[in-house]
Amino acid sequence: MCDFSLGTLDQHLVERLLKLEPFPSTLLEMGCGEGRKLLRLAHDHRVNATGVDTHEPSLLPLKNAGVDARACDMRHLPFDDASFDWVLIANSLHHIPNPKHAVREAARVARHGIVICEPWWDQSIASQRTTYALCEWSNAMIQSFGYFHRTGLSSGEILELVDFKATSAEIYYELDIARWDVNEWLASYEPWLSKLPADHYVRWRLNHLLAMLTTESATQPGQVVVVIRKAQA
Repeated sequence: MCDFSLGTLDQHLVERLLKLEPFPSTLLEMGCGEGRKLLRLAHDHRVNATGVDTHEPSLLPLKNAGVDARACDMRHLPFDDASFDWVLIANSLHHIPNPKHAVREAARVARHGIVICEPWWDQSIASQRTTYALCEWSNAMIQSFGYFHRTGLSSGEILELVDFKATSAEIYYELDIARWDVNEWLASYEPWLSKLPADHYVRWRLNHLLAMLTTESATQPGQVVVVIRKAQA
């Protein structure tokens, strides 16, 4: 059975996609993971959805649901020019070295434009500063294993990646002030932490943060959404 459940911000993103003009009759998501947004779009809204991700096992739910899903490098897509109405890159660019190459590929295969979503924290709010500090720690931990994982790109950094002709860019900041269960989140990292020596810096840094921060008041990360429209030839 396919899981169409979405968090609040993912649901907001799906609603924003459905309001795009022209309507996204065909849509590619780059870095789709298990593809829950694509499953919702395909099942409930008859969008012809396609997903790509570097981690092939993650694509199994999409394939089982009959959605076109392929494992590939997002900087080298296996599609012809202008194959899709819109391309979505949601919470993936910060995993990619040289993300400009991925944005260029997205523009190549999109007819009308690209929607890019990245994590965002409103650091004028104390609970968001707590969340940001812990997310920065998780980036450092993942990097200690040799993986590329940086802080989410800002709207300005996203716009700097645009090297194709565009007619407009719309920027939206979204925040769902809901309590973030830090202990549950940390439990997901336990398999990584168990591989580190007891005196590893990453372990020390986590203990230091937990001693300093009021994790009970941490709130869910937000997101910045940038909608970039291509100039039509």
